[in-house]
Formats: sequence, structure tokens, C-alpha cells
Amino acid sequence: MRLKLIVPAILFAVLISQTVSADDLADLKAQLKIMQQQMQIMQNKLDAQEVVLNKQQQATQDIAHQQAVREKDKETRGVTHEIADSITMGGVIDVIANHSNSDGWSGNSSSDLILDTFELSIGASAGDWVSGSILFLYEDASDDNFLMDEVYITIANSEVTPFYASVGRLYVPFGNFESNMVSDPVTLTLGETRADVIQIGVETQDGLYGSAYVFNSDAEQASGQYSSTKNNRIDSFGLNLGYAMENDDFALDMGAGYINNIASSATLQGVVDGNALCAGDGCIKDYVGGISLHAVATFGQFNLIGEYVTALNEFKANEVSIVNSDKLKPSALNIEGAYNFEIAGKETTVALGYQKTQDMYFDTESSDFLEDAWLASISVGIIDNTTLAAEWKHAQAYSEVKDVVSDYDDEDFLQIKLSYEF
Repeated sequence: MRLKLIVPAILFAVLISQTVSADDLADLKAQLKIMQQQMQIMQNKLDAQEVVLNKQQQATQDIAHQQAVREKDKETRGVTHEIADSITMGGVIDVIANHSNSDGWSGNSSSDLILDTFELSIGASAGDWVSGSILFLYEDASDDNFLMDEVYITIANSEVTPFYASVGRLYVPFGNFESNMVSDPVTLTLGETRADVIQIGVETQDGLYGSAYVFNSDAEQASGQYSSTKNNRIDSFGLNLGYAMENDDFALDMGAGYINNIASSATLQGVVDGNALCAGDGCIKDYVGGISLHAVATFGQFNLIGEYVTALNEFKANEVSIVNSDKLKPSALNIEGAYNFEIAGKETTVALGYQKTQDMYFDTESSDFLEDAWLASISVGIIDNTTLAAEWKHAQAYSEVKDVVSDYDDEDFLQIKLSYEF
């Protein structure tokens, strides 16, 4: 109730309670007027306090609203941060300048500058058990195609179990293919295999690792005598087993692999596709198995690499060679030694290597199919994540190829690579 309403009520009560004289009434009016003025002053103070209280209440509401907004923003930022933490990205860009005094074994010199490789990898993990991996790849040899090279799902939790499973398109664990050189080792040329795979594996804390995998190979087996009917089923498989350890002064990784259909490798698959033995299409009469052996050791500043990949039996005539009709049992050996040190504070590696192959004269166009080669390389980390490397390779062509193309010669090949990793 407002105070100014009280004064008339008091006056009315006095008038009806008793009879008063004119002088008393005048005094009473004067006193009431004074009371009314005092009450007005009090009312004004109350009104001012009410305004202050309303402002304080509004300010409190504003603060509460701002806190609620901040909490909501914080939650949103937290979710975004978790999404960002669940995704990893990386990649490699390789640019190569090269010079050869035997272009494609033809005896002519050549030089070139190429974007050799671009890789973009994306990994995603939404929980403790399941992750996904994607690898996009561009290579100069792929006719300017940007390929989805690997896409697979992995179910694993090393804190709970050493076992894991991977399903999707990936490179099977056949061969190690580690190298200090600019060019790929011949073991990779022979054995690298990518397929749509189901793989079960194990990695223990003691350093033991291994896996088994199955897939449907594109290098299909003829159901009869090179008939038009081919076996289109999941009947290619492989196994691998290895041991890895590392301490302050020494590291070792050694292992072995088996695949029941080595024609599934990228190189052999390409040759099989061109043999046209099965009613104008490519196939092989019988699966030929393969094995891989590798050992990589690092002690102090020294690094040694040894790897051997071979078919276990001969392919039939014309199945994996367009040079002649020989029965081939291809194999490849890579041996490297490297020394790591610093030049002006830059990490530097110098390496020497020797490569040897047998029965790998698959065609007359690719200098990858060499009989043996000597290599030397040096690489320097010039700035963060950026490496400059140079390699010299002297390769000897197969005599079987020289017999078919008379002007083929051995090759000296120099290439310089600028590589950036992110």
C-alpha cells in the first residue's frame, strides 16, 4: 500500500470519532499536512529503493543469462574439441628432378621434373575400440589419377587385448619394403599387394606380432585349361609373423610372410591382366605362392636392411612375361647399409645399396625390371619436415630383354627429391 492513502483514512477516523472545535480542526489539519509531507518524502525514498531493486534484479537476471550462454558455449566448444581430437590428418609431397643416360633402357639420355607423389591420410577414432583410416594417393605413374589407396576399419584396444581386426582396402602385410633410397626397392616392385581384405592380427608388449588375412584376388585362377570360366571367390590368403624390439642403443625388426597367390601383387597382376590366356582375358593356371623375409637393425648411428621376396614355384609359360614364353620364378633381393649423422646441425643420412632380381623380365618398357643395381644416396633434413635427397643408381638390364631389343643398354640414373611431410 502506498503511504499517501493513509492520511485521508486517519482524518476520516478522527472526524467520526469525536466533535472538535474550529481551532482544533485547523491545528489537526496543519499536523496532518506535515505528516502528509513526511509520508511523501518516505514514499519517494521507497520509490527510489524500488527502482534500485528492479535494476539489481535485472542485472542478476542478465548475469545468470550470460552464465548460461557461456556454459552452453563451453559445452559446444568441448564437443568441437572432442571431434577435433578424434581426427588426425597427415600427408607427403614429393617433387623429383631426374636425369638418365638410358631412357627406358633405349640408350638415349633424358631429364624431367615431376610431381612424383602426393599422399593425404585421414584417421578417425570415435571411441576406445574402433577407428577408420583413409589414404588418398597421387603418383606420377597413375596417369594423373587421384586414388583412394586405402580405406579400412580397425577394431582394437591395446589396453584390453593385443588382438585386433582390420577390414577394408589395404596393403597386406607381405614384405617390409623399408629403404633409405629415393627409388623403391625391387622387393616392393615384386611383392607389394593391395586388396579388399579381412585381417586378424596380434601385437604383444613383448614385441611379437603377426596376422592372417583373406581376400578375393583379381589374379584369378582358371577353372580348367585356361577356359573362359575363372574362379571368382575368396580363396587367396596370407600369414606373417615377426618380432620387434628397441632400446636406447639398438633396434631390431625381423619377420617372415607367406601368401598363397603372389600374382596378386600390383606388378604381377598387371602382367597377368595382359596375358589374354582365358578367352581373351588374363588368368593363371594354378596359384603360385610366395614368401618374404626381412631384417632391419639399427645400432647407434648405423642402419642395416636386408629383404628377400620370391615365388615358391614357376609360373607357366606366358603367364607373367610378355618378353618371351619362359617359365618364370621371380625373386628380388635388397641389401642396404646407412649411416646417420649431422651436418651443420641438420640430420643427414648416407646409404649404399645393392639390388638383385631373378626372372623379372616381365616387359621391355619398364626400367623397374632390372637384373641388378648398385645405389648410393644422401638425404638432409634442410628445414622442419622437409628433406632434400639425391640418389645415383647404376642398373643392368636383363640379357633376355637385350636380345629382344638390340639397342637396350645399362642405365645410370640420377634423381633429386624434395619431400615435405605434414
